[in-house]
Amino acid sequence: MPLVLGVGLATWLGWREFWFLTDDAFIAFRYASNALLGYGLVWNPPPFAAVEGYTSFLWVRLLEWVWRLTGVAPPRSANWISLTLGFVTLWWVARLFMRMALPPALERHRPTLLALVMLGTVSNPTFLAWLSSGLETALFNLGVTWWLVAALAPAADRGTRWLVSLSCASAVLALTRPDGLLFAAAWGVLVLLHLRERGGADAAARLALAPMLAVPVHLVWRRVRYGLWLPNTYYAKHVEPWAESGVRYLASFLLEYGVWVWGLLMLAWVVKRLRAGALPIRPFALLAIGTAVAHVAYYTLVIGGDHFEYRVYSPWIPLLFVSAVWLGARVFARPVSVVAAVVAFILASWPIPWVHWFETRELSTRGQTLRRVHPIAERFPAALRPPVQAWDDWQAWLARRRVCVRHQEHKVFAEHQLRELPTRAEGSAISWDERAVIARGSVGIVSWVLPHVAVIDEFGLNDRVVARNPSPRYDPRRMGHDRMPPPGYVECFRPNLSIEDGSMRLESRARPLLDDEIRACEAPPS
Repeated sequence: MPLVLGVGLATWLGWREFWFLTDDAFIAFRYASNALLGYGLVWNPPPFAAVEGYTSFLWVRLLEWVWRLTGVAPPRSANWISLTLGFVTLWWVARLFMRMALPPALERHRPTLLALVMLGTVSNPTFLAWLSSGLETALFNLGVTWWLVAALAPAADRGTRWLVSLSCASAVLALTRPDGLLFAAAWGVLVLLHLRERGGADAAARLALAPMLAVPVHLVWRRVRYGLWLPNTYYAKHVEPWAESGVRYLASFLLEYGVWVWGLLMLAWVVKRLRAGALPIRPFALLAIGTAVAHVAYYTLVIGGDHFEYRVYSPWIPLLFVSAVWLGARVFARPVSVVAAVVAFILASWPIPWVHWFETRELSTRGQTLRRVHPIAERFPAALRPPVQAWDDWQAWLARRRVCVRHQEHKVFAEHQLRELPTRAEGSAISWDERAVIARGSVGIVSWVLPHVAVIDEFGLNDRVVARNPSPRYDPRRMGHDRMPPPGYVECFRPNLSIEDGSMRLESRARPLLDDEIRACEAPPS
């Protein structure tokens, strides 16, 4: 009980300290708002074409349902929901750890080792930061942990209930983010392996697989609703594979969070097993590990990292600490050595992120944070400066390309937008009957405070024409900011709303913007 209370308190305090909302979260909030307005999950009201710019179907629906049931709008509910999901994730982590096989000599030290796993997790700034943000990250991270708990279950536990759990976790992941489809594909292989072991599927097993029917149903719905198999955001963000960025992104993460200690443990275990003449890995475990590696490789080698700090690596943080105990238990014979190895991992995960946080936590203006690099090598003893200097260099390279943008910059930008723009109550005074149109780059909070205004997304996340425009906006690339509108596209809608110093100015058009004119602007070139 003291451990539960301690972990709960530390998690809540960290969530409160790192609490923030991103501008992009308000994109999901707008889709939920339009659903409540009766338009469905669309960006702009009809006759604009329906576009899927939210990339997080289940999260948007969850925000919508909470709003309908409680009257609490997403800007107020989202981070509380994420915190709750974070607590559930920690429960799954504890369940995975308590089920993990340990040598007899280590069994009596299991509570101590669990406490270390929780300490490493809840003292990790990335874990804490993504308990808020307003994005779907906490839901996806819960799904990953739940999925791995099921995938790594011992053979004795793989029955009908196991199939239900694995199917639900896979469906949650696939419906939360498109990369969840990777876990859905792995689900199919796991189920086939299981059924082959059991000699086929009975009626109960077939019923247990039913939750996964939601995945093809959603894919077909997406195709019918939006005309695409993937969200519009994929086309807006994915220009070409960007390993040049991804390798620096991954290297920054590995060094910042001391994952090199985990890597040494993994290497020691592999060498020990090879010397013993075997490297046995059960098929289910091999598939689970392979899925995790594929997920990391996709974001590293194809996408090039992520715009939002280490968001895409955040599901693996608690699992790294759990696996560090597993590796240590198989590398070292003495319990004290296992504890020392895990403590070394935790200590290595603290200096860089916490020094950087301490240096940047008070930055509060847009000028202080916009594409600013905060080198910290000089804060370390001379002997430790070379690797930290390498980290500084990687971060500077990434910052210029809008990759791994730190938590504080996102927080300050959203707060800046909320101060500079009108309130939602003020923006709601403009009716769609007035055919108000505004064009912007960063459209999240703008779209939220103007619920009845058509917003042309110049970065293309919520615009199918801009998302497919091959012309690059910047050189060098900037993640999530690569696209630009084709010549004359924005002007075609005759934007008539502007905002300056929080004040809105709506101009009357000489002739009205008609539905056929909007459809013609969005029509693909012949």
